[in-house]
Amino acid sequence: MFIVPQATPQTPQVSAPQINAPVITPRDPGSKPLRKKAQPKTQPTEGAEGEEGEEELESGGIPVDLILKIAKIVVLPMFLAVVLFFGLVAMGILEIGSGDDVVNDTPYNNDGVANSGNQIQDVMEAAEKGDIYINWVPAKNSATMEGFKVKINHVDWGEVRGRDEGGELVTSNGRPYMNVYLELSNRSDKTFDFKSWYGNQFTTEAGAIRTAQLSDDDKNMYYPLKFDDLADLKWWTPSKTFKPADEGTDAIVFDVPEDFDPSKVENLYLDLPGEAIGRSGSYRFKIPKSMIQGL
Repeated sequence: MFIVPQATPQTPQVSAPQINAPVITPRDPGSKPLRKKAQPKTQPTEGAEGEEGEEELESGGIPVDLILKIAKIVVLPMFLAVVLFFGLVAMGILEIGSGDDVVNDTPYNNDGVANSGNQIQDVMEAAEKGDIYINWVPAKNSATMEGFKVKINHVDWGEVRGRDEGGELVTSNGRPYMNVYLELSNRSDKTFDFKSWYGNQFTTEAGAIRTAQLSDDDKNMYYPLKFDDLADLKWWTPSKTFKPADEGTDAIVFDVPEDFDPSKVENLYLDLPGEAIGRSGSYRFKIPKSMIQGL
């Protein structure tokens, strides 16, 4: 017969082992405790300053997420603004250093003499004396009058090339002239009826006759001319109704003496009557020698 011994005060009872007890893995001497994965920064709590400082040192300084936030908030908007600015410049909506509106700042004559209105030499002399102020717009910029913008694309010293009535190419047979090529655009909500400056005369409200005029630093004047045997000329727009946002081009040929040497010219001065768009006043440009092609 077997007898199961009973527990007595002298015989302590052995408890069953705990199956879910955590297991502690021993580490090599000098090893550091494992760290938890870095969490997004929150407001530091009391007693946690030591751990945050240690984490920043180990990450090498400024956290990457902070750099990305700065780039998103500051750098990206600046970049987009620069792209937009140069985009508007490229489209011609915005222009760096563009000229102001041109005003009618000189009186007209009414003596019936051809081109008597606003003689460019008189204008230049009066400006030099300080009697009037002339806004000579640098040729690299544009000038506007009531929203109608004019810009010099280039100036060419050379032959005139065009086509006759039959469409055949015609040139001035080696005889050079001063050719000015213009860009036109309507940046207003108005409509303008344009008539080319090429070879045309305009009559002011006071009855004075005006044409496009060209001069140099010595106040020599060069008159525009028109070839009867040309039915078409590069860039020439005989007439056009410019509605808002419309664009176009025009060309002017100026007659100069055969011994004219453009390399000795420092600047040319161009006066374009506003009557070409039905307005008084002038578009006035200062053209440096460096802008003249064909020298």
